[in-house]
Amino acid sequence: MPGAKRLKRGKRLTQISTPKFGILLPTREVILSGRADPGSIYDLADRAEALGFHSVWVGDSVVAKPRLDALTTLGAVGARTRRIRLGTAVYLAALRNPVLVAHTVATLDWLSRGRVDLGIGYSRPNDPVQEHEYRVLGHDPAKRIKMSEELVQIIQRLWRENDVSYAGNFSNFDHVTVEPKPVQAGGVPIWLASNNIEPGLKRVARMADGWLNNITDPNVYRECLAKIRSYAAQGGRDPEAIEPGLYFTLAAGGTEAIAEGQTFLSQYYNRPYQAVAKAMLCVMGSWEEVIAQVNAYCEAGARTIILRFATRDQLGQLEGCAEVLRRQGYLAGL
Repeated sequence: MPGAKRLKRGKRLTQISTPKFGILLPTREVILSGRADPGSIYDLADRAEALGFHSVWVGDSVVAKPRLDALTTLGAVGARTRRIRLGTAVYLAALRNPVLVAHTVATLDWLSRGRVDLGIGYSRPNDPVQEHEYRVLGHDPAKRIKMSEELVQIIQRLWRENDVSYAGNFSNFDHVTVEPKPVQAGGVPIWLASNNIEPGLKRVARMADGWLNNITDPNVYRECLAKIRSYAAQGGRDPEAIEPGLYFTLAAGGTEAIAEGQTFLSQYYNRPYQAVAKAMLCVMGSWEEVIAQVNAYCEAGARTIILRFATRDQLGQLEGCAEVLRRQGYLAGL
């Protein structure tokens, strides 16, 4: 389905926009591999921009999964690039003070001339390592989602208003003004993570500018997106204002690439590959098989697809991916 087209659904014709593609920068992989040279991050971001990708994204953790700091990395990448957007997929915002988050993210948006997307997640429930991370930083992991909801309310007010006072369950302050404000009108877009979980889908519909997920079935993706849009309309929001995203992990090529991808993810999560693939979207196969799955999710409604390469050769996989996406009409030529 290259380019924009119209899909017929019953008697309705719906305009479908061309999907946008981003890549995940390997901020944890460089730690696991012991690489001391930041060139692997910089080169990947530089090349992604040159190849016409829409965005680069980073994950987040402080102590649970050692990796480069998310916002620091985006600041460094933003200073080297000019067009490509800079996103978090996902940022564990509840680990931080909301006023500090508002200030840091607004500064990043100002320095990058309005290129930031803040994707917020919560870590997996009942994970002892990730729950320990919240406790180390002085938070109750059982309250992380409610803390995140309150944080979103606070940072959006601080981005849009001056002399803000707030009295909530987790934060209380008076007469706070954050400067600089984000360059983007209304503040930095907020993306929220949720798989097929009703409270999470309702939260996206109520609060988010974009939806992040790694749902393993395109049909389930379609159903969840329909629910989000229905909930948004019921709440008086424009359903089309919520950007449908997708976190898509892949290893493409021959049998060696597939085996490496499975090993990569098994070592990354310290779990058998089969358990990882059951919990999140992972596609291991030929480029034809990968692009078939990409197309299936695009037809299900995905519009911003974050590609995460499960390989040591990140740059090589990026080049191969760009060539396939160009042939599909998803990326402009060099």
